[in-house]
Amino acid sequence: MAREIRLKGEEAIFAPTPPLESLRMVLSHATTRFPGEPEKIWDGESPERQMIFFMDISRAYFNAKVDEDDPVYVDFPPEYGAPPGTCALLRRHMYGTRRAADGWQSEYSGALIDLGFTQGTSSACVFRHAERHIMVSVHGDDFTSTGEKRELDWLEQQLESKYELRKGGRLGPGPNDAKELTVLNRILRFTEAGYEYEADPRQAEKLLESLHLDEGCNAAATPGLKALIEQLEKDQAVPQGEHTEFRGQAARANYLSADRVDLQFAAKEVCRFMSAPTETSVGALKRMGRYLLGHKRLVYTYPWQAASGIDVYSDTDWSGCARTRKSTSGGCVMIGAHVIRTWSSTQPSVTLSSGEAEFYGLVKAAGAGLGHQSIMLDFGLKTPVRVWTDSSAAIGISTRSGLGKLRHLETHTLWVQEKVRTGAIEVRKVRGDVNPADLFTKHLPSRDKIHQLVKLFGCEYRAGRSDAAPLLRPQG
Repeated sequence: MAREIRLKGEEAIFAPTPPLESLRMVLSHATTRFPGEPEKIWDGESPERQMIFFMDISRAYFNAKVDEDDPVYVDFPPEYGAPPGTCALLRRHMYGTRRAADGWQSEYSGALIDLGFTQGTSSACVFRHAERHIMVSVHGDDFTSTGEKRELDWLEQQLESKYELRKGGRLGPGPNDAKELTVLNRILRFTEAGYEYEADPRQAEKLLESLHLDEGCNAAATPGLKALIEQLEKDQAVPQGEHTEFRGQAARANYLSADRVDLQFAAKEVCRFMSAPTETSVGALKRMGRYLLGHKRLVYTYPWQAASGIDVYSDTDWSGCARTRKSTSGGCVMIGAHVIRTWSSTQPSVTLSSGEAEFYGLVKAAGAGLGHQSIMLDFGLKTPVRVWTDSSAAIGISTRSGLGKLRHLETHTLWVQEKVRTGAIEVRKVRGDVNPADLFTKHLPSRDKIHQLVKLFGCEYRAGRSDAAPLLRPQG
């Protein structure tokens, strides 16, 4: 391990990493038949059965060669006993040097390309082998691959001849295939109906522990309640000494919400108070914790299916923030019945009408849909994009040309109109009571409503704890 410090004036160096949804896309691809693809086999006795393979590379950075035109020198450790004034010239990257991650990304990309893979254009961490029908997503030194068993055998053999592998296992329908594994601390599971995905339970457990909530506390039916104007008028800032603790708890809630569709809006609202926590925000965080007491485990299901396109659902709560009168946009990207990505975000400016707010929410959804369409192209799939909204006004704005009578619209959002006219995206109407994006725009009034919307994502609440889940380390 070395330590290289970036000097003043030096540019930062970044290595690409895939978004979280790339793991979900691999799960979805393994369980979905797309038009034009070879028939996928899910028979557990077949050597051509579809599987998901997980592995990581041991000491990955040591495999990356240092560029001779950009040499890196390091001091010897004191115990080495090197003569004074001497240093070492690195031939391979070391952990802690600035270019190590970028060098490793170049190394494995070149290795996969040499094996016949095509690197993704939208995501440099996605690779596809057109002839062998293998897809690979790389996150640091973790490789997640999907394909037929015999093709994954070939990939394992090729990588093992070049790197030192740690094989995480293969999920699949075969009698000797693994049925439950952890990847990036998420739990993946094979069932007769398809695959399942759930969050690392330690995140919820650590949050409850830091909030000093235990099983003796009363569980809440919903993760949050809308603050009243009178309550906000009397709101007080918390002492400065409590800010760091609040920020750590809010950050953990935000991290957990990436795997919990039922927490995304509540976590987003809490995180808006990061810079200046108040008594109301602390109460909202504790309310979310009490909800977790009764809903510790949410499982995403990815059943076997056939799908032909990308469906993006959009919803907006106009002027829902009592403090700023800003609106909240929420949405989700679905492939058939599989949830790929979700979001809940406060709009940056105050809108003058609900139609304007809904249109901005539709613009964000359209952008997300086109982005995932590009990633699907990296996987060799050309998929149409359908954007669903429950707002007739948003549909009307997106299907016309120009501002019309809404002269206050931000003109940079009008690109959606061109995409609709050219057929790049299709805008459709969905009933408000069955719009799954409603979950991300406001605090819902009842447990039943939350459970109804959660089911639209193919998610299920369960009791207990997964056997594959890592255990929480005891404190002290």
